[in-house]
Amino acid sequence: MLTKNTIKQIASLRQQKFRKELGLFVVEGRKMVDELLHSHFETVNLFATEAFLNDHPAFAEAETVSEMQMEQMSGQDTPPGILAVVRIPEQKEIKTSSRFMLALDGIANPGNMGTLLRTAEWFGITDVVCSPDCVELWNPKTVQATMGSLFRMHVWKADLPTFLHEASSNGKAIYGALLEGENLFEMREKAEGVIVIGSESHGIRAEVLPCITRPVTIPRVGGSLTESLNAAVAGGIIMAEMTKP
Repeated sequence: MLTKNTIKQIASLRQQKFRKELGLFVVEGRKMVDELLHSHFETVNLFATEAFLNDHPAFAEAETVSEMQMEQMSGQDTPPGILAVVRIPEQKEIKTSSRFMLALDGIANPGNMGTLLRTAEWFGITDVVCSPDCVELWNPKTVQATMGSLFRMHVWKADLPTFLHEASSNGKAIYGALLEGENLFEMREKAEGVIVIGSESHGIRAEVLPCITRPVTIPRVGGSLTESLNAAVAGGIIMAEMTKP
């Protein structure tokens, strides 16, 4: 039976401090929970309202809670009616399983982070390495923005210069999205490697720049005065071009 203490604990998972302390995060919504239940992630608790279960009997395994209880637990303005508490998996050794990897340097916006993961999966890139100061992967907004891709990706946090130097030593090309570099749309040789996307505000940082072996740029068209592209948009364009047959 759902207790007040349990509700309070689940509500506390809106804050990074408690997610880290308890090793748990929250997933909400029918599609997201369905993706979760078909993944390797461990679901600790699953709750749903009676109204939700009447419309979605496939989730009958969920514990029924009242609308008020769901509102107290949910981090959304309009709770979708189903909520799962999930255990944060332990980080394992970085291993490459796809031709390209994505490296994110200081991505701070959870929407951009989630969109980059979702886009990466679309283009067959399932391995992502994030710098320690990237937005937390288990942030509710990040989780939601991945639209389920999170549950099928391999995501690590690591010191990027160290990781990239090692990848380069192993023969991987290190592509960096920069304002000055090889025209992305004119590239002929696309050796397997790591695609580095810099932060929304500062781009790729000074300590990471020496690791870049293949600087690439997305050429602007006409007389556009726009200084840069959104990180998720730039990442999407580069991944689309790099993985093109």
